[in-house]
Amino acid sequence: MNPTTANSTFLYRLVALMAVVAILASACAGDSGDTTDTDDAIGEIVGDDGSGVDEEADFVPEPLEEPAEEGSVAPREATDAEAPAAESESAVVGGDSGELFEPQPLPPDRDDSEVRFDDNTFQDYGQRVFIDADEDPLSTFALDVDTGSFTVARRWIEEGALPPPESVRPEEYINAIRYDYDAPRRGLDVEIEGAPSPFDDDNVLVRIGVSSEVVEDSERPPVALTFVVDTSGSMDRDDRLGLVKESLNILVDELDDDDTVAIVTYSNSSGIVLFPTPVSERREILDAIDDLQPGGSTNLESGLREGYGLAREAFRDDGINRVVLASDGVANVGVTDPDQLARMIREDADAGINLVTVGFGMGNFNDVTMEQLADQGDGFYAYVDTDDEAERLFEDELTATLVTVAKDAKIQVDFDPEIVDEYRLIGFENRGVRDRDFRNDEVDAGEIGAGHQVTAIYEIDLRAGVELSDRDEIGVVFLRWEDPDSGEVDEIDEDIDLRDVAESWDDTSTSLRTATVLAAFAEIMRGS
Repeated sequence: MNPTTANSTFLYRLVALMAVVAILASACAGDSGDTTDTDDAIGEIVGDDGSGVDEEADFVPEPLEEPAEEGSVAPREATDAEAPAAESESAVVGGDSGELFEPQPLPPDRDDSEVRFDDNTFQDYGQRVFIDADEDPLSTFALDVDTGSFTVARRWIEEGALPPPESVRPEEYINAIRYDYDAPRRGLDVEIEGAPSPFDDDNVLVRIGVSSEVVEDSERPPVALTFVVDTSGSMDRDDRLGLVKESLNILVDELDDDDTVAIVTYSNSSGIVLFPTPVSERREILDAIDDLQPGGSTNLESGLREGYGLAREAFRDDGINRVVLASDGVANVGVTDPDQLARMIREDADAGINLVTVGFGMGNFNDVTMEQLADQGDGFYAYVDTDDEAERLFEDELTATLVTVAKDAKIQVDFDPEIVDEYRLIGFENRGVRDRDFRNDEVDAGEIGAGHQVTAIYEIDLRAGVELSDRDEIGVVFLRWEDPDSGEVDEIDEDIDLRDVAESWDDTSTSLRTATVLAAFAEIMRGS
C-alpha cells in the first residue's frame, strides 16, 4: 500500500468526518422542541476535539478505490443460507461475494500488548444505489436492531485508526442511539418525517421511525437466561473476559429473584459451570462468574450445542428464554463456518429460544459470526468496548428489551413514480426481502423487543416540477409483523406526504438531524 495514498485517504475521510460533526453541532444547537439521547453521540467516537483520531496511527486502512460507474459492478447475489436478496437486482452493487476483509498487517514494531487489527473478520455486503421508481416502486427490508458496527467503529477510532469500510453497516450507526419517538400502547407503530438533504440540493431525505411498546419491569414474565461464555486463550484480557465478567455481574443485579441463570463455557471443549439457578441464590451465580478463567482453543460449536441443550432443559413455557453468547466470535475447533453455526441454532429460535450475541475484544474479532448468529437466532448483536457500554447494554437496555413484541417484522415502501424519480435506502444491505415475500409470513425477518426502535432513511430524488408545497403522496409505508403471543399477523400503513417534508433543514427535528448525521458519518466511513 502506498503510504502517501493511504495517508491522503485517511485525511480525506477525517476531514469529511469533521464536516459531518460540524453539521451535528448545528443540528443540536437548534431549538426543535424534542429531545434525544444524542449528547456527545459523535463525540464519543471521535473525541470532543477530534482527538480520537491519530493522523500518525500505526494502522491505516487501505485507500478507497475510485467510485465504480453505476452498473459496472455486478450485484452481489445472496446464497441460500443468507437473508433473501434485496428488492431488485440493481438495489445493491459491490460486495465481495462472501469473501472476508483482511486489513494489512501492522508494522513489526507494534507492541503485542496493544490492540491488533490484522486478524479481524468483516464482510462486505455492497452498497445500495438509486432505484428508478418507474422500474421498481417497491422497497422491502427486514427490521434490524443490531448496533455492533457502531461500537466497533468507536473502538477502532479510540485506538487511533479508522474502521475498515467493510465493517460499516449504516443502519447500525443510525440505530445506535434513541430518538424521540412515542411508544405505542401495543405492538409497533411508525412515524414519518422528511427534509431537504443538506448534502444534495436536488434530493430530500425521509426518515421512517418504528417504535415498539414498552413493557414495565413489573409486567415482565420470568426469564431463563443461559450464558455461553468464551473462555479460550484469546479471551485472556481485561477488555475481553474481564469485561464479560463485569457485564454478567451487572445483568444479574438487574434480574428478579424468580428468574434463572445458567452458565456454559467453551474453549477446547465445552462444560457446564452453573446449572439453571434462581437469581434468589445470587451469591452462587456471582461466584460462578468470578471463577471463569481463560485458556485453550475455541470450540464455539461445542459451546453453542451445550448452551442450547441447557437452555432447552431450563425452558419456561410461561417466560422468556434467551441464550446470551459472550465472545470475540472466533471459532477454530469443530464447525467454524458462520453459515453452518447459524443454521445449527435455527430450530431452537423457532421454538422460542432467542439468541443475543455480545462481542468483546479486538484483534481477532469475528464480526461476521456474531452478526449472523444473532440474525439466525432471532435476537440482536451488540459490541461492548468499555465499562460504560457494558453498563448501558446490560443494565439499561438488555433487561428492558427481553420481551419480544414483534416477530418477523418487515417494511415495504411503495413509492409513487409520478412523484418520485429515484430513491435509495441507506444501509440494510444484508436485510433485504424480496418484494413478493412481504406478505409471505413463512419468510424470516427481524425480531423487535419491548422498547426497541428502528430508524431507516431514504434519499429521494423527486420528479421535475414537484414542489414541497404540493399535497401529493410520495408513497406509502407498510409495516407487518407477527404477535408472538397470539400468533396473529398485524399490518399497518402510513402515508408519506410531501407535507411531511420540512421546507428547510432548519425546520427539522433533532431526531431527523441526528439520524442524518449518523447516516452520513457511516457513509463516509465506508467510502460511499
